Amino acid sequence: MIAGPFKDGADTVRHPPGTGEGVLPVAAIYGANASGKTNVVLAMRSMASVVRDSHARWEPDKPIRLEPFAGQSNTPSTFSADFLLGGVRYQYGFSLSPEAVVDEWMYAYPSGKKQTWFKRERNKPISFSTKLQGENRTIERLTRPNSLFLSAAAQNNHKALLPSYLWFSSSLSYMTEQRSVTDAHAKALYEDPDLRARLGRMLSVADMGINDLSVRKVDATALTKSPFMQAANNLAFEPEREVQFLHRIGESTLPFDEAQESKGTIAFLCLLHPVLQALKDGGIVFVDELDESLHPLLAIEVIRQFSETASNPDGAQLIFNTHDTNLLGAGVLRRDEIWFTEKRQDGASQLYPLTDFKPRKQENLATGYLQGRYGAIPFLNPDTFLRDGGEEQR
Repeated sequence: MIAGPFKDGADTVRHPPGTGEGVLPVAAIYGANASGKTNVVLAMRSMASVVRDSHARWEPDKPIRLEPFAGQSNTPSTFSADFLLGGVRYQYGFSLSPEAVVDEWMYAYPSGKKQTWFKRERNKPISFSTKLQGENRTIERLTRPNSLFLSAAAQNNHKALLPSYLWFSSSLSYMTEQRSVTDAHAKALYEDPDLRARLGRMLSVADMGINDLSVRKVDATALTKSPFMQAANNLAFEPEREVQFLHRIGESTLPFDEAQESKGTIAFLCLLHPVLQALKDGGIVFVDELDESLHPLLAIEVIRQFSETASNPDGAQLIFNTHDTNLLGAGVLRRDEIWFTEKRQDGASQLYPLTDFKPRKQENLATGYLQGRYGAIPFLNPDTFLRDGGEEQR
């Protein structure tokens, strides 16, 4: 995310080594339902999944599972990312068809100068730069037609390419499904008392009536009483873990389980976990519908954690979509951190920034958005919206 020309909130712009441009910590995406907001998040998650799994988990003789744009099943699906690692800018991308990787490329910019580390085209030898040190040709022979060279290189400990692989596989987190406390959440909280204590404190100051969190083990054998499972007494069971929310009621502290908590509490906990991890490690959090079951003031505080250098010293980023127009006037978003999606006539989604419209400094962005000044809203006819489709118009 590149900083635009606006000066408001300029202290949030980062200037990391490796690029001559300012980088922003937050991107907020607005748009009508079905305009493609969620697909922005899902596209990045899909790209990371291909990088992580194509060599180690995909079956050699199976086609690549793709979801091409409607009506273009014969057109390759292309993904590309531009990112910074250790002060060096990288551009990496690939195109896939159901049969094979069509092409793949990686460019590096040490000292700001472009180097083509490798370029791959289907049925042709991969072109390698002399700047890319490692067992390139050996790994090329191990790379299947339906797997990425980057994935194969990481699995074979290619020291120059492993950091890029780890960026895709470890530094990105996503919230796209309905919020619930998974066993992975519970396990992380159980194994990391510091994380559990910090999350407990944040829930406490969020005025949800919660004082702290605890995690207890639940014996999996006690949960299943079927004759089959009783007969399998030689199997080892991993104890399940259950997060409990500790409420102070009078002089007592009572534990509540997930089913007893509000959707807002669960949504906030599930959001805070990847947020704290990203702020700690300098990662990126992608959130589909930040405002889902979340009070606007809590959303504002989450955004502020990324925007302020004191709480985000390592340049973590938050990318989210939302319908919450309160955020447009809350003073936590720069104008060049606001984006829109709109569906074109051919059905494709277009992503574009607010800065394209050059809004005035004192312009009310929430009002302008709802009035359709920037596009990206549904166009409704109030006279016919609720009319029965079978009713004859007069």
